[in-house]
Amino acid sequence: MKRFLMMVACVAMALTTFAQPKDKSVNYVDAMQLTLIGKLCKTTNPYHRVETADVVGITKKEADLLRMSSGLAIVFKTNAESIWVKAQYGPATSWNQYAPLASTNGFNLFIKDDNGAWTWAASKVHKIAPLSENLEKMSAPLQVVRGLVEGEKECILYLPLYSELLSLEIGVNEGAKIEALPNPFRHNIAVFGSSFTHGSCASGAGLTWPAFLSRSTGLHLCSFGMSGNSKLQPYLGDVFGKTNAEALICDAFSNPSNKQIEARIRPFIEAVRKNNPNIPIIFLNTIYREHRNFRPSYDEKEQSRIDCVERVLAEVVKEYKGVYFVNVPNQTGTDHVTSADGTHPYSYGYHRWAQAIEKPILKILKKHKIK
Repeated sequence: MKRFLMMVACVAMALTTFAQPKDKSVNYVDAMQLTLIGKLCKTTNPYHRVETADVVGITKKEADLLRMSSGLAIVFKTNAESIWVKAQYGPATSWNQYAPLASTNGFNLFIKDDNGAWTWAASKVHKIAPLSENLEKMSAPLQVVRGLVEGEKECILYLPLYSELLSLEIGVNEGAKIEALPNPFRHNIAVFGSSFTHGSCASGAGLTWPAFLSRSTGLHLCSFGMSGNSKLQPYLGDVFGKTNAEALICDAFSNPSNKQIEARIRPFIEAVRKNNPNIPIIFLNTIYREHRNFRPSYDEKEQSRIDCVERVLAEVVKEYKGVYFVNVPNQTGTDHVTSADGTHPYSYGYHRWAQAIEKPILKILKKHKIK
């Protein structure tokens, strides 16, 4: 028995010795020592997108969504062979059956290649459902990537889309350097929108349409995606007007009813313009939802909303200087292969969407000397 216990102890010591160097050989820095991008509002928690306690009229659901880190990313350079993260998650973390864990509470790494293009490098997440009882387990160190090429690399690490982060550290293997990089994107463009903008069903945190559009244009797009709650609320227009945004792009017609669109669009525009009177505001029409296929009543309802938007926006763009409507048909294609759940595209659909609206948006921004 004594011999058996000694053997068990030796095995335990060997396993401990094997496991420990992973963490001991990683040097961590607070992500706030690096460069946070995708952000326009000053907040107490740097990973919140809006200081929601200051917004009069905001609901708890809306506030929780804006506490999620969707669209935020950390920019840095490193010569590391492996990269790790340690994140502490807050209660404003959610998950649904169609949302990949990789985007809900995972991290997505892009590295600039030799041609200067931001290129997918890794996506990693703890394989744990992001439920309240699991938040502590999710704070364990997570290796995002290993085996990277030698030499200095410029990196963007996109943060989880549907999680609230309370803290974040980024680690590199022992002996490697990690340093802040200046923001590689120019101008400040606010993007307000629905679950489409928030990134629902995207297969990675950096695979939303604002992220695709930002990398392809070099513009600093800052996402205010609010799943199911992008309803032209004037108090949110006030928030955007108080930022230093040089333009505002709105995926504004995917959530509100026809009555809400008609009643709120002018108060929303005026709330934005109250503090930023010259900001260009670009409205996007909603995309085709695949639930319309073979469902006449749903198809009729969706078409009614699109018709309402086209009628209202035809009036609004005449009334307000610097307000635009980008109404590109078939943004995600006509082959019906991009839907994840009948409403949201997966990342291929978001990529198509970004491509479809890129030229008209750049043309509008150029009018305002935003290039």
